[in-house]
Amino acid sequence: MKFMAKTALSALAVTTVAVMPQADAQELKIRFPVEYNADISPGLANQEFIELVEARSNGEIEVEFYPSGSLYKGLDILQAVMRGDAEMATLVSVYWSAVSPQISVFELPFTFPTHEAFYRAADDEAFMSSVFSEIEEKGALVIGSLVYDYLPVGNTERALKMPEDFAGLKLRALGRTNARTLELLGAEPVPINVTEVSAALERGVIDGLNTPADAFISYGWDDVVAYVTDSPHYFAFYPWAVNKAWWEGLSEAHQTILSEAIEEVTRNHRERARTEAALAFEKIAASGIEVHRLTDEQRSAWIEVTKVQWDEAEERFGSELLDKLRSFQQAP
Repeated sequence: MKFMAKTALSALAVTTVAVMPQADAQELKIRFPVEYNADISPGLANQEFIELVEARSNGEIEVEFYPSGSLYKGLDILQAVMRGDAEMATLVSVYWSAVSPQISVFELPFTFPTHEAFYRAADDEAFMSSVFSEIEEKGALVIGSLVYDYLPVGNTERALKMPEDFAGLKLRALGRTNARTLELLGAEPVPINVTEVSAALERGVIDGLNTPADAFISYGWDDVVAYVTDSPHYFAFYPWAVNKAWWEGLSEAHQTILSEAIEEVTRNHRERARTEAALAFEKIAASGIEVHRLTDEQRSAWIEVTKVQWDEAEERFGSELLDKLRSFQQAP
């Protein structure tokens, strides 16, 4: 029996770590697809998880890690987890809102004004269980929340400071709620999978996108984008999801190894994600891109033109859910 970690940076490369076989061990194989590159912040967390599982399972658990959309892409990853064609995935929350619309509240503009605001939400087990309860009926369980970071807006045309600066720009949107935000700001939202962004930028299909800072470097978009605005309008995270039937069929020992590793990794990753984002902004600036950070006045203007989304969400999902979200914005 062996443990095998498959990972890729730009192209898919395979690294195999062999462990001495154990005669009485029960082998467990996990297919773990993601659509992002392995060298961005969440990919580093995934690799830490694989290392922990390797060490703690003594080679009983074999993890096949497929980054960069090499096995499935986008909604196909979600469907694979629900069907059981993949046992595990960390997929940005916007995809899960296609299955359970109430998850889209995480994408409302300026929901989490600080990192700590999101941490308070993620640490509220009752709240997270309630928001993700519907996907359990569809065959998946969320057993952790892997943070990423805010989505700064990069584009090829001009610095985005006030809402009127968005006029005429075609920007890649990350789901319906983010598309509505970009539309309210004045841009034309364009739905494109992350694996198609590079070609779309080069051909002028889009003028830019909002994405975590280290993605600009990892995907080489810093060679095309000329302006980046650091804005806390969208905080991205990845629900750590597993196939429900597969999970419930695991031995208690394997469940413990996996759940404890996920808990440790997601907790440790909070600081790493912030560090990686800060380093990425340094690299972005060093590449010659003009970086702008919203002033309080500019941020207020963005909030003003997008606040209607909160009213729309409250009408759709109820005041209790929205009030709970607002409660996380305030420090205890």
